[in-house]
Amino acid sequence: MKEMEYHNNKIEYQVIKTKYDYRLLYIVVGLISIGVMAVASATFPMCLSKHLNAFYYIVQHIVWIILGWFGLRWFTKYNYKNLKQHTFSFAIFVIVLLLIVKFTPLGVTINHARRWLNLGLFQFQPSEFTKLAVIMLFANLFSIKNKIINEKGFMHFLLVGIMLGLVLIQPNLSMVLILSFISLLMYFVSGRTLKYVGISLIIPVALVVLLKMHVIELSQFLQPHQISRIHNFTNPKPDIECEGYQVYHSMIAIASGGFFGQGFGASKEKLGWLPEAHTDFIFSVIAEEMGYLGCFIIVLLFLTLFTRGLLIGYKCPDMYGRLLAIGITNLITIQAFFNISVATSFLPATGITLPFISYGGSSLFVCMCLIGILLNISKTQTRRVFIKGRFNEK
Repeated sequence: MKEMEYHNNKIEYQVIKTKYDYRLLYIVVGLISIGVMAVASATFPMCLSKHLNAFYYIVQHIVWIILGWFGLRWFTKYNYKNLKQHTFSFAIFVIVLLLIVKFTPLGVTINHARRWLNLGLFQFQPSEFTKLAVIMLFANLFSIKNKIINEKGFMHFLLVGIMLGLVLIQPNLSMVLILSFISLLMYFVSGRTLKYVGISLIIPVALVVLLKMHVIELSQFLQPHQISRIHNFTNPKPDIECEGYQVYHSMIAIASGGFFGQGFGASKEKLGWLPEAHTDFIFSVIAEEMGYLGCFIIVLLFLTLFTRGLLIGYKCPDMYGRLLAIGITNLITIQAFFNISVATSFLPATGITLPFISYGGSSLFVCMCLIGILLNISKTQTRRVFIKGRFNEK
């Protein structure tokens, strides 16, 4: 801890640099611990049905946690300001990976989506790296005091557009929507004029009007399974034998849990009735086994993470770090909101994981790296402690 003493008008105080935010780290460790228990419970029956070792998935999950921990520790010690010089190279790297997934045999299609890259020993989702790339690009652009409508700004928007376009055609509409919202939020936090926000909303508003007027159809923009999910969500009598099957059994699992839950490992819906119980619908398994109390703890942890992240951004002395913190914090919490909302039938079904809890190495690794950056930003906070004079404040 570095300390400096100043003397000004007979007022003596110290400027103290803080260590990284331990409370944020404890929250993440708590979420990961819940995730280990939930993934273990959700995957044991699946392993037995596939004639695999009962610990097959949980071992892989723990391996990704270890890798993520190394990533978190590295970014905690790596000065976040140095990320600026790698912004364009990292974005191009992500674009190359997305192109490989889409246009080479290395790309793997699972559940209507071509998102995974098969490297033999393991698979991962390059689209997860898009989260960090987009946040880095807009933090770099919006932190500039000059106008952003120039050649440099065009290059930033072009790279983001290419990445989001490649993610959209996988298809992964939910990630595109989340990153678009995060981008607008970062722009707003940067304190720039809102006229460009209004201009950017012209296209989605126009699309909604044209859809209402039946000038265009959803089939021109969405995949058939995406349209079925939207129709099923808006239908008072959903088709529980088709696209509404997952959400229907998710609601049964949540309702069956009661207040205290059925107990660890006692979920019945994971025994073949609830698809993707270890990934997209892990919250439903937790609700059935840990009850409303367990759900409340998870929501409380994410809300606390949200407030700690915003506080880190608010106290950051430079705009670049502030935008990084705001982007990372909102990305993680909005993704959690989407996942929980789908499980509780508040939003249409979409393939998005619950951060730190769902099985999925790519998402877990990237989220832990993002927390590492957030912890590194928290170390730049300073507090001024008056020790002599009329004032005594922090």
